Amino acid sequence: MRVPWVPREGIEREAHKVISEYGKMVGRNVAPPIPVEHIIEGFLGLRLCFEDLEEKFGQKGILGVLILDEGRVVINTQLAESGPEGRYCFTCSHEVGHWILHRHLIKKAAKRSGDQSAIICRLSDARKSHEWQADYFAACLLMPRKHVFEAFKTVCGERPLVLENENSKLGGTWVAVDPCVSNWHYIAQLVCNAGGFDNVSKEAMAIRMLELGLIVNTTEAKIGWGV
Repeated sequence: MRVPWVPREGIEREAHKVISEYGKMVGRNVAPPIPVEHIIEGFLGLRLCFEDLEEKFGQKGILGVLILDEGRVVINTQLAESGPEGRYCFTCSHEVGHWILHRHLIKKAAKRSGDQSAIICRLSDARKSHEWQADYFAACLLMPRKHVFEAFKTVCGERPLVLENENSKLGGTWVAVDPCVSNWHYIAQLVCNAGGFDNVSKEAMAIRMLELGLIVNTTEAKIGWGV
């Protein structure tokens, strides 16, 4: 599916709008952990369902499906039952992103082709534009900029954390004393704990902090996800 280019700021505004409007509905300011399941069902009026999507479609790596005709967000049962909570909530938020950003495009495409108005989210499609947009929306929804900055400040102070070494020269995990690439997971976990991001993975938080410029990696080593 082809989608028009949308700047990061535009996607972030849409995510903030969802949180703001949801807050008006429930009568309170909404802070992490963002209740994405209730946003899906209580705010957007969609049904959150669970099916073995890999068996249904005969393909591996299918995390979720948005079925517009039926008003359903369908999550793979394997992810919902035994997957990490962070991945599950991110997938739910990803489907919200498709609903907010792409539902009119999905409907148009279905009308032209005569197919069902639905979008299948596969791991193999992660680099496609519409999937990247939904991923970025999910990050902005679950990790609002304001709350990430506040949590980071609590843990690391006012300035960005510059990673100048791949491994700690001190041989430990003292984030504030000797920040390094191999300690990224400690940094991310501390920020998650400080900000109440209980339904966010360390991986997602690390990516969000890098994108916001709160972590600056000056080494040639990549922040890896094998921890």
